[in-house]
Amino acid sequence: MLKGLIAMTGFLYFVSKKTHLLYVLDLDNGSYTTSSTRCSMLGNGKFQHPPDQIIRHKDSDWLYLTEDGGDSVGAYTVNEYGQKYAIFEAYGSKWKGDETTGLAFSPDGRKLYAAFQDCGCASSGAYDCGCLLEFIRTDGMPFDGSTLGLKFHSSLE
Repeated sequence: MLKGLIAMTGFLYFVSKKTHLLYVLDLDNGSYTTSSTRCSMLGNGKFQHPPDQIIRHKDSDWLYLTEDGGDSVGAYTVNEYGQKYAIFEAYGSKWKGDETTGLAFSPDGRKLYAAFQDCGCASSGAYDCGCLLEFIRTDGMPFDGSTLGLKFHSSLE
């Protein structure tokens, strides 16, 4: 099953739940590449289960993916250089097998929204199950922005 489809500057991206692959089609050259979504992420994240949703905020170089089921549902990001980061993961039996969905950004990109479909409900799929999550970067930058160029200087310098 193919999920998520997004176009970015001459490229078309989509994910396959069955093969656990991210496909990147180069529309100008008529070629494609694939990369596994079963991999560890920078920041000690893990992405071991089928990818589900793929989005991007405005003209960002980062793609955001959600994970369907498994031991640690969450959201992840990857760029064209192969850098991969875990944005968030939920651990524990309460979220085991849940699905992260509804990934979205605030208009200014400073907030990331996501939802867990079941959110630990006793009856999976019940009408009152699910929860909405809101994330803000601790450095105040938008999710598609770069980090501040801070440097450390010793008081001895």
